[in-house]
Amino acid sequence: MGKIKLIGISILVIIIILGILFAYSYTHLSINLKDVEFQSIDWETLTWSNLLNVGLDTLSGDWFNAAFGLIQGINLNFIFNVNNNGFLPVYIPDLYYDILINDIRIGRGNSNIDTTIYPGETKEIISFQNIQKNSFSPAINSIVSTQGIMEIKVRGTAYFKIFGMNIPIPFESSKQISIYDEVRNKINSEIQKNQPQNDGWVSTTAKNPLENVLNSITTELFGAEDLELSLSGQTIVDSTYKVTPKSYSHIYFTLECTANIKGGFIANALLGNDIVVFILNEENFKKFKEGQNASTHYKSNKVESGAFDVTLVPGEYYIIISNEHSMFSTKTVQLQAASTCS
Repeated sequence: MGKIKLIGISILVIIIILGILFAYSYTHLSINLKDVEFQSIDWETLTWSNLLNVGLDTLSGDWFNAAFGLIQGINLNFIFNVNNNGFLPVYIPDLYYDILINDIRIGRGNSNIDTTIYPGETKEIISFQNIQKNSFSPAINSIVSTQGIMEIKVRGTAYFKIFGMNIPIPFESSKQISIYDEVRNKINSEIQKNQPQNDGWVSTTAKNPLENVLNSITTELFGAEDLELSLSGQTIVDSTYKVTPKSYSHIYFTLECTANIKGGFIANALLGNDIVVFILNEENFKKFKEGQNASTHYKSNKVESGAFDVTLVPGEYYIIISNEHSMFSTKTVQLQAASTCS
């Protein structure tokens, strides 16, 4: 009788120990969203027609909002860390979770893990998620208002098996990503690839409206780097010029003394930022206008930006901003120059 009692006590002790180990293992299994990797965006077929009519209506609205209309899906990799800080190995078959973007539920995901996590082990689980437009539609306004910031939250349950039982582990974590640069770079790439000179539908009468749109897109997408030169002396020019294709702008100035002329310029455009800037006197300006060879005191190559430092004698002069080499692209050029008598 005493022996049976002893066996019963031993079994009870074993059950208690197993229960303690089970409880410890249960409470020390943790799951978190380690990272969210942006993989790609599924786009509509991008043509000049939808770039101008749908995606880039920047003349009356926000470019990102318009461009977002061209997105069909977003592909992400969810990277989970599963940590087993308990004493027993645990087998995890699946993860199930809700996906929220900026606290708006947009769908449900799951990952077939089918792996055993041993004591002291951390495993990285990668789950591919394709989020289609009809799923993230409720979150579009939020994504647009935050300029592409997506707070990705997963909230769900992992199930693990131990002693033949399925045990649920709830988890919730989040990561923040931005798709702004990806959208911006894609639109830029498509515009460059689909330049209008390659499309027969761009007529002469359409060039001016098209240039207005392109110029607006340029400003919205790329902004304009500020030219801030610390120039001493008499200001000749400190202004911004829009120079249309196959044309030039000129700035007239006079000098009453031999002077050092210092200045610089920056060009911004969608289809190439290059501009040509040169300085010439009255006589050579007349030759330039008549299409003759003209001597210059300074002439840049086709460049995005540049600086000049020349000495000129008293007389009449012109700074020329030339976009004559461009077929379609209007250039926005910041120009600063000042003179100091020697």
